[in-house]
Amino acid sequence: MMLAVIPHEEWLILLICFIFTSIGFAGANIFYDAFLVDVTSSDRMHRISANGFALGYIGSTVPFIIGIALIILSQQAVIPLSVTVSSQAAIAITALWWGLFTIPMIKHVEQQYYVDRVPRPVTASFKKLLTTIKNIKAYRALFLFLLAYFFYIDGVNTVMTMATVFGTDLGLDSTSLLLVLFITQIVSAPLTILFGRLAERFNDKKMLLSGILIYIFICIYAYFIKTVVDFWVIAMMVASAQGGIQALSRSYYAKLIPKQSSNEFFGFYNIIGKFAAILGPVLVGITAQLTGNTSNGLFSLIILFIIGGILLLRVPDQGKPASPPTISV
Repeated sequence: MMLAVIPHEEWLILLICFIFTSIGFAGANIFYDAFLVDVTSSDRMHRISANGFALGYIGSTVPFIIGIALIILSQQAVIPLSVTVSSQAAIAITALWWGLFTIPMIKHVEQQYYVDRVPRPVTASFKKLLTTIKNIKAYRALFLFLLAYFFYIDGVNTVMTMATVFGTDLGLDSTSLLLVLFITQIVSAPLTILFGRLAERFNDKKMLLSGILIYIFICIYAYFIKTVVDFWVIAMMVASAQGGIQALSRSYYAKLIPKQSSNEFFGFYNIIGKFAAILGPVLVGITAQLTGNTSNGLFSLIILFIIGGILLLRVPDQGKPASPPTISV
């Protein structure tokens, strides 16, 4: 909301607000992901996680469409608003949308698994966190999965974040790129749900590996990309796998962790995802600089997917979730 009311020339204040927004979003996602163990049983986690991502894709398009419509209409002088005011209005609508759909969760969702309150909770939390870090290798399946996740999710995130660069190199303008983004969101929703259903039928690890194979094929196809049609083909391939691989990663991980410590363990999960956002862009940048071709940079991401896939194959079959170490305070 502050982004919507601060004058656009106050770039430093806007930047600070955006940083706090990013912190809030990342922090909220830890608990949002961790609630997966509270709202469903283990045998339905893949379906519920996939439905959550799919609804997110659909829901995010509504304020997006309203905001883009306001900006375009103001650019064409159809409505008596400047582009700056329209952009601020779009941000305000997004904030209201976010607040409105937080209410049902606050009112109706209850945490089922948690650690009982103890004296000096901050001190106890840090002690528990340090103990978990020291013993993380004892959770072999969890440790291997996080390593695999680090590599393949880095590739997934890099493909998504670098998409506009590849589109621009092919001559797409900003309006065309927004259209591709919008269509990708729409197509991703039903295919994410499909991934969740197939995981229940065929095996979650197999479906994760299928998503990794799709991304490997995307990297290979990108090496030969020449036209805007090629870019649309890649966008649709990304739409077929991005939601599924994210949703199944979350539910697969949720099955491995001790439920009463889900917040703590999803903290690790989200931190791994954030650190993983560094390696891919660096790899793309170095390769593109050395070869002088952005497509070669995307092709280099195949390394991350291969490493992630090999590590995922080594994750032991799921048994009972690990039990957290006991902490005395």
